Amino acid sequence: MTHSIFFLKKKSLTFFLLFVLLSGKMLAEANFTISGFVKDQSSGEVLIGSTVFVKELSTGAQTNVYGFYSITLPPGQYSLEYRYLGYVTKQKEVDLVQNQQINVELTSEDVQLQEIVITGLPENQNVTSTEMSTVALDIKTILKVPAFLGEVDVIKSIQLLPGVSTVGEGASGFNVRGGSVGQNLVLLDEAPVYNSSHLLGFFSVFNPDAVKDIKLYKGGVPARYGGRIASILDIRMKDGNAKKLGVQGGIGTIFSRLAIEGPTFKDKGSFILAGRRSYIDVLAKPFTDVLDDGAKLHFYDLTLKTNYKFNQTNTIYLSGYLGRDKFFVRQKPGFYLG
Repeated sequence: MTHSIFFLKKKSLTFFLLFVLLSGKMLAEANFTISGFVKDQSSGEVLIGSTVFVKELSTGAQTNVYGFYSITLPPGQYSLEYRYLGYVTKQKEVDLVQNQQINVELTSEDVQLQEIVITGLPENQNVTSTEMSTVALDIKTILKVPAFLGEVDVIKSIQLLPGVSTVGEGASGFNVRGGSVGQNLVLLDEAPVYNSSHLLGFFSVFNPDAVKDIKLYKGGVPARYGGRIASILDIRMKDGNAKKLGVQGGIGTIFSRLAIEGPTFKDKGSFILAGRRSYIDVLAKPFTDVLDDGAKLHFYDLTLKTNYKFNQTNTIYLSGYLGRDKFFVRQKPGFYLG
């Protein structure tokens, strides 16, 4: 009797284990697998770490180092989203009734960022500032102004500002708000410039390669300038490149220019040397005899600025200018400006 009971218990356990195994197998066979590769559409490169998201179940998977993914789900209809940073998300609708292989190619997403405008002064600077009727220009702005005969000129750029007018061709200087030329004070690195023009007013003496900053006071002149009836034109020269030696220049229709700048005294200072020379007489001489007998028709200028830094609080600056206009024809009529 005892043996029969043991046999029945053993047989019941066997049926139970068999039922569990069959149930697990049937449950496993009820799920299906979606697998495939995620690649870049333009190059075909696999996208490592891209995600496959199942919206209905809020679950998903990631591609491995070979761009391969695999996810097992119960039968049904699903919306799969394939995502990767910097690429356009792609969505797939899947009716899962069997194992499926879905390979997806994603396109890169070109995002156009909004422009960022960086200004050195607030937008309401002309309203809140105590400097009224003041215009500040840097050399980058002046270089964008349409140039006479292709040559950038500081004075010609100033004449385009409101309240400033030209004296006329053949005359030097500019007028501000009805004032005369003599009522303007022109400064080059704090030194007064009494004749600011070349070639009878067609060009100024300021070499654009050496100019850094320009400020025009048309009213409310600060006391440090001593005052002028019409305006103050304060021009500042470049200090020179304190990091490396540089050379720039250009060949124009009227004159050619060359500027050299660089560090000095083992990075304790810098310099800039800029020069210009016109060659109208050289170009015109083969076509006319007016320039014979020692006639001269040209101008040149040379600008120098250097500095030396003694310590954190003391720096010495040295600026210099040398220029000359020569207009001389047949030993009798003409001009010689020096």
